[in-house]
Formats: sequence, structure tokens, C-alpha cells
Amino acid sequence: MADATDPERRRHFRGKARAGRRVRVRYRRRGDGPWIDAETRNIGVGGAFILAAALPVRAEIDLEIDVAGRGRPLPLTAEVRWSARDGVGVQFMDVDIDVLLELNGYLATFTGADAAEVGASGDEA
Repeated sequence: MADATDPERRRHFRGKARAGRRVRVRYRRRGDGPWIDAETRNIGVGGAFILAAALPVRAEIDLEIDVAGRGRPLPLTAEVRWSARDGVGVQFMDVDIDVLLELNGYLATFTGADAAEVGASGDEA
């Protein structure tokens, strides 16, 4: 079985449609600064593209996602992997397995998809 670094497998996951993946989030530079409200253009269990964010590549951020039915936002940490005119692509870092499962379940509600269809490759952004 191919691993997540296999280019063909990565193309397979990245090629999946992410319809409806606009999710309200908030973020800040890791550990300090004010929280900034934002929206993702797409999001998966490996990362997200955050619209209108202006952060340098390699910057670490705290990220919170409001998940319906959860008492408080789902906390994640991420690293900016690339930057574009309209936002930044981030990769989630050191995600606790319980948080990963909860995020996967939440994202699956958007399309009725399982983990493979929501981008389990870890290279979502």
C-alpha cells in the first residue's frame, strides 16, 4: 500500500472536490495577538486555505473551528505552507487523534463522505 508521500496518492486526494468547504474560523499568530475572524475556501483533515489571511510562510498559528453541537471551538495548530494573493494555505500540526476524528466527522457532514474523500492525505492546503 502506498503511503501519503506517494505522488500518485497525493494527487488522488488533492483531486477530490471540496464543495461546501467554506467554514468560519478564527486564527492568531501562535500564542499571541488578537483573534482574527476568517473563512476557509476549502478545509480537510490535513489543512485549509484561509481566505484573506496575510501571514508569512512558516508562521505558526492557533486556529479554532466552530463545530455544530460542540460546546466550544475545536482547537488546532497549523503552519503556513504557502501564500497567495487571496489568502494562505496551512497544514495542521500535531493534531490529537480525538481532534482529528472529530474534525473528520464534521467535514464528512458537508458531503456525506468518508475520510478518504475529505482529504486524509495530510496535504490538504
